[in-house]
Amino acid sequence: MKFNLADNAVTRALSKICDMVCLNIMWLVCCIPIVTIGASTTALYSVMLKMVKNEEGYIFRGFFKAFKENFKQSTIMWLLFAALWIVWWLDFNFTGALPGQLSFVFRVLFLLLGFILLSVMTYAFPLTARYINPIGATLKNALILTVAKLPYTFLMVVVIVAAVLGSFWNTTTFMFAVPLWLLIGGSLVAWINSWILRRVFLIFEKDEENK
Repeated sequence: MKFNLADNAVTRALSKICDMVCLNIMWLVCCIPIVTIGASTTALYSVMLKMVKNEEGYIFRGFFKAFKENFKQSTIMWLLFAALWIVWWLDFNFTGALPGQLSFVFRVLFLLLGFILLSVMTYAFPLTARYINPIGATLKNALILTVAKLPYTFLMVVVIVAAVLGSFWNTTTFMFAVPLWLLIGGSLVAWINSWILRRVFLIFEKDEENK
């Protein structure tokens, strides 16, 4: 009996890993046009948020269904975020030309703004995947959660930043990271953050239960 239980656990684990690899490949392929990164990320979280609750069903069908249904809203948000990141990057580099202490102060300020922007973006696509709201409400909720759930926010941002910076740390880590990202990297980050988001989204689910 113990052997069967272990065997079932291993089988389930291998099945999850296989699903995550498939999701990662679909996510990457759908990100290739660049403009579709938002819709692809929303679709990834749509399946992953169900996967961490063992409710994923058919991942291919679920992914492309979410991709199609959320395409317009996710694409608009992605283009908005991309524009804001370009402005942020230009302004951040400009602060380097400021004299002495002024440069340090503005760089710290822009790093804080960058943290807020990344945090809002981290919440925005999972919120779009999980709830039906207009863009304004989604971004507003993302900003509220950034502040209201700051420890979870910080943890998710650390996961993303650590994964990216670790990949580019040096030539060795980059050579190791490339096949990992191609195989399961994006899905793994989304899976970790989806576990965190389960706790975060309880605030909405409790409100729904109280209505």
